[in-house]
Formats: sequence, structure tokens, C-alpha cells
Amino acid sequence: MTVNGKLTRSNLAQTMPVHADPLSFTNASFTGLNQVTFSYRTHTEAAAALLPAELEIEDNPKVSVLFLSYGFSSVGAFREYIHVIHARFRGEEVGFVPHIFISNERGMLAGREREGYPKLLGEIDFDMSQPNVYGLITAQLSRPADVVLAQGIFRPSELLGEISSDAPHVLKSIGLRVIGSAIPGGPLAVCELVPSAMEFYSGQIWSGDGSLMFTGASSFSPLHELPIVGAVEAIAFFNASARLRRPAETYPLGA
Repeated sequence: MTVNGKLTRSNLAQTMPVHADPLSFTNASFTGLNQVTFSYRTHTEAAAALLPAELEIEDNPKVSVLFLSYGFSSVGAFREYIHVIHARFRGEEVGFVPHIFISNERGMLAGREREGYPKLLGEIDFDMSQPNVYGLITAQLSRPADVVLAQGIFRPSELLGEISSDAPHVLKSIGLRVIGSAIPGGPLAVCELVPSAMEFYSGQIWSGDGSLMFTGASSFSPLHELPIVGAVEAIAFFNASARLRRPAETYPLGA
């Protein structure tokens, strides 16, 4: 006697292992979120080389580096580094993410497999609540642990205001979700642009000054290929809460 397996497309989880979904949530939520955003301009050709053809940028486009710590979330507490190219897609302003590092496995799986963000594990040293004698907020990304890729310093200035559910702060972004062919040289099994949005509905916004540096220490994580041109600006969110808004539609990437 033989018995067929019972897994079919209709009863598979959205992520592997398909019989034991490691995510078990649809829309991610975040509380106790602290974030410093460093923004700068970069060379046009450097940004265009990392951008899907369906997106467009202005000359010397704006780029942002975000260091984040999450007090708690749908995947627990973790830290994250996000590198964003500010672009436009179908007339709408979006952030495209060529580099993103995270300290949490479930968060990495969710971002890579569902939103199309190229998440990798990394060592992120960032704690806005840690006091120091200098009154400065430091942030550092390393991969592996003893190879520093990026360093930032934030000097807080003034409380600009409060984020509220009546006037949420929404950051729209777009990921390039790619799953390769199992056959060597075969066409990509999945190749699509995936929009999403991070909606902040509480927390404080702080102004300040920023200093940012890429070390260029690793060609495997080439953050320095988006070089800093001109001044660096900075802003911070403190003790924020947010939710991730997932898409109703995705967009196949052209040839």
C-alpha cells in the first residue's frame, strides 16, 4: 500500500518550511522604536547602477541611512540598518533599498521572502537610551563582527513634535523581490517590485546634527558605492510605534 503526500499549493505556508511557518503573522507591528536617519546626496551614476529600470531619480539623488532599534515587535526585539535611495515609481515618491542588515532571523525571512528587501544578518550597535558623557548618539554596522562598514554620530538638538494617529508619518518604499531558477542559467522564477509602507502613529521627532562615514572595508557589503557628496543631515524618532502596511499589488520587472 502506498500513500500520497498531503501538501498542495492550497495548504502551504507563505515561507519555508511550508509545514511550519516561521513567521505566523500577516502585518508586522513595532513598539518602543528608536531611529536615527542620516541623509545625504550621492553621485547620479552610482545610484542609477543599483536602481531597477522602472524607477527614476533626480541628479545627485538623496540617499538615507537609517539605524533602528525595536523595543518589541512581531518578531521580538532587534536592530536594523537600512540604506535607501530616494526615487520615483509611477509618479510616486518611494525609497528603494539596495542594502539592509538586521539582527533577527525572523525579521530577515519576512523582509527577504515577502517584501523583497535584500536583508542579511549583521552586527548593529545602536542604543539611543544609553547615556554617555558626550551627549551623543553613536551607531555602527559591522559584518562580520570585527569588520566595521558604517559609523554614524547624532547630536540631538530640539524636540520638533509628536507623531499621532491623526497625523501619522508614512515612509513608502519598494523592494525588488527575486527568486532564482533551480535550473542553472534558467530564467528567474520570481522578479517583481513590491511596494510597502511603514506607518508611524506615535512617538517623538527630534532635530539634530549628523556625521556619517562608510569605511569601504568590505567589497561583499559595498555601502561605500553610494558615496557621500556634500553635507549630512539627520533627524531622529524616539519611542515610536509603527505598523507595516503590505501591498495590494506587485509589479513584474521588465526585461
